[in-house]
Amino acid sequence: MPSVTALKATRRGHVALHVDDAFVAAVTDAFVVRHGLFVGRELSDAQLATLVAAAGAERTLADAYRLLAHRARSCAELAQRLRAKGHDPTVVTDVVERLTAEGLLDDRAFAAAFVADKRRLGGWGAGRIARELARLGVADTVAQAALARAGAESDEDDESARALQVLTRRGPARAPLDAARKRAYDHLLRRGYDPTVAYRAVGEWSAGGAGDETVTD
Repeated sequence: MPSVTALKATRRGHVALHVDDAFVAAVTDAFVVRHGLFVGRELSDAQLATLVAAAGAERTLADAYRLLAHRARSCAELAQRLRAKGHDPTVVTDVVERLTAEGLLDDRAFAAAFVADKRRLGGWGAGRIARELARLGVADTVAQAALARAGAESDEDDESARALQVLTRRGPARAPLDAARKRAYDHLLRRGYDPTVAYRAVGEWSAGGAGDETVTD
C-alpha cells in the first residue's frame, strides 16, 4: 500500500508531498492538516487519487485568485489563462463555477466596468468596446446590455463629445486639411465610433467648432 515518505518544506512556502519516495504535489500546510497527512501514513489507491485531485484543484484555485487579484476578468478569459498554465480543463471548469457562485466572477459586472472604463479613460467607441468584450469571451447579449445601460445614462451628444475629445488630444488639424480629416476619421473608426459620430466630430475638430466639414473618403 502506498505511504507518505516525506513532507518537505519548499522555498515558496509550500510542502512537497512524497509518496513511496516519489514527488506527488506541492501543497499548503492547511492541505496537510486537512487531509491528515504525516510521514508513514498509508494510503489506498483511491485515497491517493483523491489527494492528487484535491491538490490539483487547490493549485488551480490559488492561481485563479492570483489572476483576479491582478485585475478583473471575464469567466472565459480566466478559464483560458488557467488552461494556458497547464491546469486540467475539468478542474478549471469547476473552479470557474465555484468563483461565479461566490460572486467573484460576474460577466455582467465585468462588462459594465469595462464599458465605463474604456468610454471614460480610453476614449473608445461602442464598436471597439463590443469587439474587445467578444475577444474576452463575454457573450454578445451581455456586452450589448452593458453598452445599452451606459448609453441610457448618457446620450448621443456625449458620444460625440468623447469623440471630439479624442481628436482634441491629437492637437489641431494641420494642412493639408483633407488628409488630416481622413486620418482623424479613420482614427475614430478604429476606436469603434459610429461613422456618423466620427463624421460630426471630425467636422467640429477641423473647423474649430464652427460646424461640420466634408470628410473625404
